[in-house]
Amino acid sequence: MRGIYRGIIGALSATVLTLIAAGPAAADPPIVVLGFHNGYCTTTDVDVPANTPFLIDIDTGFQFTDQSEFRIPALKVRVILPSAYFSPRARVEIGAQPPGAIPFELMTPWVSGSAGKGCWGTIHVW
Repeated sequence: MRGIYRGIIGALSATVLTLIAAGPAAADPPIVVLGFHNGYCTTTDVDVPANTPFLIDIDTGFQFTDQSEFRIPALKVRVILPSAYFSPRARVEIGAQPPGAIPFELMTPWVSGSAGKGCWGTIHVW
């Protein structure tokens, strides 16, 4: 009986030490959602916390071309967006940024058949 008791206490101690060593669980990064439909944007100004990585989800429903792009020139980010025929969402991971304004672009060429040609916006890091 003592052997079983010691085995349980030993396993419990190891589990507690593992949890303490691991520290608190990392929080999920904030997600910013942008809509880009038929060449028009639904959002052009977004806010994110400073010094925290974040994700940008771009909904491209009703965007029937694979010639559209999401760009953040200051961060050298350029992502070709999927058309609504395939996966109508794109995800962009952005590393932690200092406070300030980061301009972005959502563009599509006129020859794509989209009604709009895109937009410019700002990510406000606070």
